[in-house]
Amino acid sequence: MKTLIAVIGFAMCCGWAASAFADDLDPATPAKDPQQDTFEQTLIKQNIAISHWIDGVADGLDVFLAGERYTKKPNETSATIEASSYYNHFEGYTGALNFNVDLRLPNVEEYWQLTFTSYDENEDRGVRNRFFRQTPRERNYGASVGFFKKLGNVRTAFQPRVSFQGAPAISHSLSFESIAEEKDGYRVNPKLEFYATPGKGAGVFQAINFNFELTRVYSITFINEGDYESRVHFYTVTHGVSLGQRLNRKMSFGYNVLTSFINRPNYQLDSYNFSVAWRHLVYKRILDYEFIPNLDFRQSRNYVGNPGVTLNLNLNF
Repeated sequence: MKTLIAVIGFAMCCGWAASAFADDLDPATPAKDPQQDTFEQTLIKQNIAISHWIDGVADGLDVFLAGERYTKKPNETSATIEASSYYNHFEGYTGALNFNVDLRLPNVEEYWQLTFTSYDENEDRGVRNRFFRQTPRERNYGASVGFFKKLGNVRTAFQPRVSFQGAPAISHSLSFESIAEEKDGYRVNPKLEFYATPGKGAGVFQAINFNFELTRVYSITFINEGDYESRVHFYTVTHGVSLGQRLNRKMSFGYNVLTSFINRPNYQLDSYNFSVAWRHLVYKRILDYEFIPNLDFRQSRNYVGNPGVTLNLNLNF
């Protein structure tokens, strides 16, 4: 909770600073009554002010590097501060604060994207790491250049990343992903990724997930993923099912069952997990959070139940 409070305080301080900076630039703007806006309205306005400032800085850098303005396409640079809290019965509480800055330069680039992060975003492959993470991300400051190209219905991405954690290191990722939507109301999402990192060596990740729209409220997703690390000859397979319940445009539930299999010492069940994910989009492109209580059973603990909870708060600019 300390991490979450720190993020909210940081956001408010940045917002007040951006507001003061904007007032200095435009002295003709009349002073506003401090009692006029509620806390909620103030938070939204300050977030918008910071977002405009970030877009302005990125646009200035874009034109400077390009030499002149070649396109009127709006700058879509975005920044996210993510505060996460994790608790489980055996390991206690841990917290993490991460950031992600996607720098877009439309006058310089057509289909590449520069990203600065406090973690290796390519390590978030797989549903367990992206949506149902139970432990903090490994701290790994770095920058990546993503080259994206759509080949028919296949989205191709090549992302080399330079890490500044300790000695400089370079990792690579080449992925192919597609989403096919059938007339019967279901979607198929296949993905294939080849990657290489200094720690894990070369590896291959593959996934094929199926999503069925049952009603306007309920949907079900079947999850099938595999990840092979060549250096240590380690293969992990995840199978699961997720039942989604949409309450409205901003709130939803997810009821999930995930199983994990490994090839050591032979191919066998490693863990299974039951979770309920509550997701709430408080303000679009500004603030959202998710609350995920779960019950985990792992082979390393003789399949003894380990109750836990995850809380994620995302502040977007």
